[in-house]
Amino acid sequence: MASDSEVIPLLPTTYRNRQHMVRLVKADVQAFLEFELDVTRLNVIHDWLWLVGLPTSPRALHYQRLKKREIVVTEQLDLHLVWRPTRILIKPLPRFLLCPQFWQCSICPDRDLYCVALGFLLSYVALIEREVDFHIARSLDLIPSDLTWAGWLALAEEISHTPVNRRFFYGELRLGRLNWIYRLVLGKPRGYLSGCTTYGAFMRDNVNSLITLFAYTTIVLSAMQVGLSTQLLADNYAFGMASYVFSVFSILAPLSAIMIIVLLMGFIFIINLLRTLRIRGKRIRQGAGV
Repeated sequence: MASDSEVIPLLPTTYRNRQHMVRLVKADVQAFLEFELDVTRLNVIHDWLWLVGLPTSPRALHYQRLKKREIVVTEQLDLHLVWRPTRILIKPLPRFLLCPQFWQCSICPDRDLYCVALGFLLSYVALIEREVDFHIARSLDLIPSDLTWAGWLALAEEISHTPVNRRFFYGELRLGRLNWIYRLVLGKPRGYLSGCTTYGAFMRDNVNSLITLFAYTTIVLSAMQVGLSTQLLADNYAFGMASYVFSVFSILAPLSAIMIIVLLMGFIFIINLLRTLRIRGKRIRQGAGV
């Protein structure tokens, strides 16, 4: 194992673990690496990822700009290459993944870590395809500032392409579909990554989604009313029943949808409250601060 003087300068000083506690990296480098290279949230829904993205490499950074996507930095590896129509999340390439000695001492002995780290590094080989991509990455601090274009080319030529963690069988992943898979398959109301930071924003997002449906319902009801006023359809039993059923549906559906949203907000509030109390209780028992 490499000494602290060889390893620590490559790593950040602290990180926030799964219990939201700030920990020193130097205290347990292995625990930090397991957290830093964790893609479990995507692996548990691997069988559904074919609905979320293509089994291809991610497109280069210049292409992301061409698609008018804002490149947003994230430090969570399970959010790396997750995108919405106007933005894509990308995790910066850690300095320690560019150090061969660190690979030999801390990553290669653990096959799971090795497969994730290799897949992550290969994603950058795809993202930085041309020199313009390299300059984009430098301007966004996605790669270390002392890495040169020549150095990157030499590194890319040496990287093995197998084996990789199965998360990296896929490249870019659509956030909207990830959210629905987490809600419908795993039963998590907040989805994979919630964009709402307040309950008011949650209410607005969901109500806005229903406005289009309500507008379409209004158009259909108007068309049915016109149809019933004509002699041809006024005496048509099937059309009359369809109009009756749809009219009742259009009355009950908005009320039901609003009730479901309110109940869902209450459910999320209870979950957040219990989570807050659990974290608070644990910190009190441990006598911990941040």
